[in-house]
Amino acid sequence: MQLPEAISLIKKGIVPHSSPQTWADVGAGKGLFSDALLSILQPGSIIHAVDLHKQPNLQHHPSIIFHQANFVKDKLPVPTLDGILMANSLHYVQEQVACIKQLKTHLRNGTGVIILIEYDTDIRNHWVPFPVSFARAQSIFNEAGFSRIEKIGEHQSMYRRDSIYAALISLPFVS
Repeated sequence: MQLPEAISLIKKGIVPHSSPQTWADVGAGKGLFSDALLSILQPGSIIHAVDLHKQPNLQHHPSIIFHQANFVKDKLPVPTLDGILMANSLHYVQEQVACIKQLKTHLRNGTGVIILIEYDTDIRNHWVPFPVSFARAQSIFNEAGFSRIEKIGEHQSMYRRDSIYAALISLPFVS
């Protein structure tokens, strides 16, 4: 996937704000979706890119702060977040509901969101050990306390017959 395709996949999930935002990209990999997210957010926004492995290309952008960490097991060194991006990272997590509940604690109360990007399949393989189809994502996020999951984009996978979907997941509104 190229940057314009990544931007198109997540753009509907980014609510326009007049001020900069703070997001995390967990399981950031080489940073394709960190770059896509940063290109959509207001100037001055910050992305906390979290990955198990050092990512040299993420360490040179002033608006992307790289953290070498395991987003499932480690306490994340991030402030309160406006959003969390999970691009093809949840399918590596065995205890998905527990992981989402832990990540939820980093979101701004009432307004924080998660954008999930996954293969729309329930079939496991070596590269996708714990698949998260859109139907399964609805169940996982409902169990984790989220009230709304909406598919915001799809893209044909170049590696699999399955499509890749993007979903916007919201918390219940708290007044």
